[in-house]
Amino acid sequence: MKFKRLAALATALVLSVTMLAACGQKPIDDTPEDPFATIDPTETIAPLVTDPPATTPIETVTTPTEPITLPTTEAPVTTTEPTTAATTEAPKTEKTDKNDYTVESISPTTMYATMSLNVRKGPSTDFGKIGALAEGEGVEVTGRASTGWYQVNYKGSTGYVSNVYMTSEQPSGSKNPSKPSSGDGDSETIDEGGDSGSEDIDEGGSKPSGGNTAPTAGTVTTGSWVKDNGVEYMYSLFTQDRYKQALNKLGEAVQNLRDTVDLGDYLSSSECKDIASNIAQVVGTEYCYFDQVYSVSGTTLLLKYYVSSASEAQSMMSALDKKVGKITSTVSGYSDYNKIKYCYEWIAKNSTYGHGSYHASAYGPIVDGKGTCMGYAKAGFLLLAKAGFDCVYCVGESDGTGDTHIWVKTKVDGKWVNIDFGWADPSGILTDGDSSYVDYAYLCVNDSYIRETRASVFDLSQYYSMPSATTESYDWFRRNGYYIESSSEMASVIKAAAKDAVNNASSSDKYIYVVLKFASNDLLEEARSEYGKKTFGPKIMDAITSKYSYDTRVKGDDANNPYQSTRKLIYRFVRN
Repeated sequence: MKFKRLAALATALVLSVTMLAACGQKPIDDTPEDPFATIDPTETIAPLVTDPPATTPIETVTTPTEPITLPTTEAPVTTTEPTTAATTEAPKTEKTDKNDYTVESISPTTMYATMSLNVRKGPSTDFGKIGALAEGEGVEVTGRASTGWYQVNYKGSTGYVSNVYMTSEQPSGSKNPSKPSSGDGDSETIDEGGDSGSEDIDEGGSKPSGGNTAPTAGTVTTGSWVKDNGVEYMYSLFTQDRYKQALNKLGEAVQNLRDTVDLGDYLSSSECKDIASNIAQVVGTEYCYFDQVYSVSGTTLLLKYYVSSASEAQSMMSALDKKVGKITSTVSGYSDYNKIKYCYEWIAKNSTYGHGSYHASAYGPIVDGKGTCMGYAKAGFLLLAKAGFDCVYCVGESDGTGDTHIWVKTKVDGKWVNIDFGWADPSGILTDGDSSYVDYAYLCVNDSYIRETRASVFDLSQYYSMPSATTESYDWFRRNGYYIESSSEMASVIKAAAKDAVNNASSSDKYIYVVLKFASNDLLEEARSEYGKKTFGPKIMDAITSKYSYDTRVKGDDANNPYQSTRKLIYRFVRN
């Protein structure tokens, strides 16, 4: 981002937003503070996996010279966003009047209106109309203004149209651009301000006021970012068109590495705050070069990236896409449950929980090998989406400290379940940091268990409809017979679990684990008392094997946290 230009905005910022870049960050509060206080001016962009670019201070991030495209390893996706035709984009300047704009010429290309659209004398709604395009009508695009609007050849004259409602995909039955409609500007057409941040409905309906009125039905044009990020299903759950419009505008801004985006035509300031904190991650799932919404001033979101150019962004996406493709191809013949379990285990075994260069991005856990809960959730979401699953992000508070947390919901054989990829990695639980251990407590669990294991689950139903997860049949402990529901079955279940641990161990395993889950905390405490260090060996392990000795009993991640009563007990044994 351009640090000097953002610094000029600092005095206008009345609100500092902390995105869910990691578990342990606080939610947004309304106390004004310096939004740049946490930026280290010497902070540098970490090198990519490919040939590393020169280290660049974050404040020198500039608008790229071309829009981001999908990795070349995928078939190109036809976009309905304005980025398709543009080959270059001039840096924005602060406008002093409507004539303060520049136009960058591009190779003439034909694009088509996605709905009836006004043609104007200049690149914003401040200029008068000279005609209109009918839905599906083609026109020759010859340039792009610094406002984002396209310059077009309209009936032999130069005109301008909103980039948001143009596409390079020719609709069936569309009109030849050499034979435009006779629109005179009086038909029911619309304008949309696109990059200029001045969207309005022009004669086709009423303009949303303060984000409280939905746009006219049928005006939502879904951007290519939706398919790119695998969020088609979640996007379909949003309750109002204006939320989709706002996300489309945010998605288009991230596609083009823009520093700011104003959503005031669709959302109130409080809604912008919610979107920034709890929903913006949908735009950054495969767009792994997007770090976070750094702060919010009214309805303006300030965006932060891991990169400083489109080529660097493309390199990150390509590296991520290659790794994701390899993982998802491995599970192509698996059952739904085993696909999910494999992805869950892969992330746990190949990533380390903690802050890294890309920790809030899917790139962090999948490529860089390090991430926090935001990165783990994005990584899990992306793997499942690319494997063909419908997915939804869930947000809540992990404990009583006010820290936010994020996880994923998906379907197994048509039944919704919760998956917390961030807590598959038992960081801090096992003293030796054994990377072979996977914590299955949060694999395919229902809503009741989720509510039990965190301080709160945020209600975001105003924005999107959340599917309900009620089944217990895919809980890992139940499926493997390690779930204890009564005192009478406790001994037999523990013995069976210990036999499985020994029989499934390989010669290279230093440790083996017996992990149990209990129907109540009373049963958990009973097991702790009955099967401790002095009794587990004689009662259980000695009759099974002499190759392993009791090492330690780990209470699980609910040891000192009343908000995470997982009802889980872990025994660890070391090879003799």
